[in-house]
Amino acid sequence: MALAISVQKNVRIDASLYATHVAMYCQVMRKTLAEVVKDEARLLARDACDMTPPFSGSAPQITKGGEGGFGNKARDKGRAAVNRDIRKIFAPLDQAPGGLIAAKGNAYIFYLWLESKMDKTPPSLPSWIIEEKNATGGLFGFDIYKRFVESRHGNFSGNGNVMLNESEGQIAAIHRLVRGKPHYRVGKNRKPDFYIHDWKMVENYIKKTQQRVGKLKAGWYWAAKRLGKVPQSKWIEGQGSANSILQPALTGPSPKVRIGNAIAKDVRQGWHLFQKAWNHRGYAMRVKMLKTLSGKKNHGTLLQLTQKLKGFQVTQLP
Repeated sequence: MALAISVQKNVRIDASLYATHVAMYCQVMRKTLAEVVKDEARLLARDACDMTPPFSGSAPQITKGGEGGFGNKARDKGRAAVNRDIRKIFAPLDQAPGGLIAAKGNAYIFYLWLESKMDKTPPSLPSWIIEEKNATGGLFGFDIYKRFVESRHGNFSGNGNVMLNESEGQIAAIHRLVRGKPHYRVGKNRKPDFYIHDWKMVENYIKKTQQRVGKLKAGWYWAAKRLGKVPQSKWIEGQGSANSILQPALTGPSPKVRIGNAIAKDVRQGWHLFQKAWNHRGYAMRVKMLKTLSGKKNHGTLLQLTQKLKGFQVTQLP
């Protein structure tokens, strides 16, 4: 009777099954428990970092060679997402709808809006404003403008916010509010509804926020790095180790290592992605054990392993 043995993917790992994996791995690979516990803690932290956004593809996956979740492609994708999200919330004052400006009922806002539009090359003004300007020989007053809006549109559209004396702190607070918990994302179809007079301040805020890309990864990265080798990633490493949790206790009969990320718990997908990394560590150990026991002389030992450890597929061949 011939049997084909393969390794199953996406087997959900929990604490009990993980402990069984580690124990069986020690026996098959002929390593001490302390060796395996330390190295698997490093690899688990590495994989958790790899799978934490941003990553270079459309979905997290374990990669080699420093790309995937470690390379500059992932960094650039994360920074681009920051820029895109903030521009879904804020826009320059000249992009504010004319109806909104009329609804504000404030002549000062109106003149700043006109000024910002006149600064464009060519001036960004609705045709009916230009027509009135040409007819009167100059910029007309706010009351005339409001009557034009009423005559053309029937009412004023008051949706949106105009910010004239904004601070970077206010911009940051609105950004945090719109992102919200637990996903920390700006809605895919959101349109800007905060119109900013000092647009340079928003651009500076975007640049500062982009420099924080990789902060969520850094906790896992530094836990892995302190245990051994990890793919080099300056943009993650530069976020610092303040959120890294690492408590090794490798001496004695029950060696263990506690790893963690102090801020990952605040993100709903943090545990989901850690679970994917944990599942992968189980898969990787099973692959190595299968390869080690693939010779004929180990066939019996391999069959026993498949019976004791979940995650193998045994198929009888005709």
